[in-house]
Amino acid sequence: MPRLAFGTYKLAGDVCRDAVRDALVVGFRHIDTATCYRNERSVGEAVRASACAKEVFLTSKIAPNEMTSEETTSRAIDGVVDRLGRAPDLLLVHWPGEAKQAPTSERHREARERTWRVFERALEQGKTRSIGVSNFEIRHLEELLSYAKVKPSVNQIELHPRFNQRALREFCEMHGIHIQGYSPLGVGSLLEDARALEYAKKIGLAPAPALVRWTLTRDPECSVVVKSTAKTRTEENFTALRAKTAEASEDDIRAHADALEKAFESTQSKQCWDPSVVC
Repeated sequence: MPRLAFGTYKLAGDVCRDAVRDALVVGFRHIDTATCYRNERSVGEAVRASACAKEVFLTSKIAPNEMTSEETTSRAIDGVVDRLGRAPDLLLVHWPGEAKQAPTSERHREARERTWRVFERALEQGKTRSIGVSNFEIRHLEELLSYAKVKPSVNQIELHPRFNQRALREFCEMHGIHIQGYSPLGVGSLLEDARALEYAKKIGLAPAPALVRWTLTRDPECSVVVKSTAKTRTEENFTALRAKTAEASEDDIRAHADALEKAFESTQSKQCWDPSVVC
């Protein structure tokens, strides 16, 4: 799985197709989408039109409103395959709970187990090459691992210096679950933080790719999802993959990233959705 993924959240129609096309031209080989983004067909069209179509890794996700029954989840997976034009390389449970249920409802546990059974069956049937989860907390993963025949290969989570998720990262490492971060800029809040800007200056990257690189330097090895509709920003984000810069070696970059994590240690703050409230 390519470690730098191009995200398509809130992209639609021609804007989505053009953004994915540009990302593939820049060098991205991993595209991230979801049923609730309502853009899988546009993603599939852009990938198929690309000269590198066979090299592209596709991730999609099943939404909470598609976890209400085995039949509903199975139909949703078939829909993903149809809209993308092929089976995804990775299929994720987008959220650890069923839609329109109180956070404390026992139906969330039932929905997670039922959905995972369908995911395992889809894997056997070749409707996806691998399966995983998104936004799962440690207790959700512990529960899943107690009944899973196939453990999740990935947990896609919010991850940035302001919310480093160290305990969850360590748990996933212990159980062989790869961490993929999203929102590496902290929903944009880190782009104006003096500590993040100083870190970017020290490693010789623009602030956005420097923050993307922060995720790529975390232990255990993480991947990351980034997004932009502007090709210039997409090109800039791709520079996060540089092994070294004129200002810093790979070891220097890692050391500066470690220092940035420590700088935010006492002020951890979640910026996105909170799955910890889901029973």
